[in-house]
Amino acid sequence: MMPYHVQHTGVARFQYTQFAENYPLSLPPLPEQRAIAATLGALDDKIELNRKMNATLEAMARALFRDWFVDFGPTRAKMEGRAPYLSPDLWPLFPDRLDAEGKPEGWEVRPVGDFAELKGGKQLEKDYIADAGPVPVFGGAGLMGYTTDHNADGFVISVGRVGAYCGQFFSHRGRAWINNNASLVRPNPNVSGEWLLIALRHIDMDVIKKGAAQPFVSNGDIAKVGIVWPGEAIIGAFSEALVSLMRKAEANESESRTLAQTRDLLLPRLMSGELRVAETEQPVAITA
Repeated sequence: MMPYHVQHTGVARFQYTQFAENYPLSLPPLPEQRAIAATLGALDDKIELNRKMNATLEAMARALFRDWFVDFGPTRAKMEGRAPYLSPDLWPLFPDRLDAEGKPEGWEVRPVGDFAELKGGKQLEKDYIADAGPVPVFGGAGLMGYTTDHNADGFVISVGRVGAYCGQFFSHRGRAWINNNASLVRPNPNVSGEWLLIALRHIDMDVIKKGAAQPFVSNGDIAKVGIVWPGEAIIGAFSEALVSLMRKAEANESESRTLAQTRDLLLPRLMSGELRVAETEQPVAITA
């Protein structure tokens, strides 16, 4: 038997080689293979579309934060006599001039510790971490698996504390487990967790990292880092816009996880013939 392969983009590749001639693989007829590829490819396309949408939403959130809290765009526009580019209820909230430190007049630089408590995570044994489950586990490099227990809830912010990715911030809405190489950043009551997350992500964490062979950041050093505080009115307006963007991204991410699980469940059952794809001009139907 000559080597050959059957392939479709983004779903799977099945290949015979001379090495595998003693292990015959039963494949559906070519038309049904194409129908399977179309069905599963549609799931992959939607997952990719969600990824691109989330990248756009994240870019929008970062651009808004940078304009308001890094470049001080509204205040500079006022100083230069430019026309308002925010809504009439937002524009008056921004000062008309910069202070001697170069930030909008009346704004403060306050330490992270004024807005949140940082607490080290707790080790979860590997036997309790799975590839799927209801509760995400966050470690030094972010998401590391899933479990059933939790030690954090609400709008959860975690930071990698040890390792090559230390100093990166991650978020999850709902129950989560913060493992021992990470820390929980628990916002104080009445502090917007969404605002705090994006403010933390704009910190230059390299200046507080320690260790060469095994980099780490301490909770105490993070708590001392200064972030710009413009007052509750502006934070409230910013958070309202930010939460809308984040919830859209979270919905896309949840949908993508469901689609990926569906794809992974369907693929072996379709290829084995346990499920069949009906070929019609309408959307592909799957039958047992």
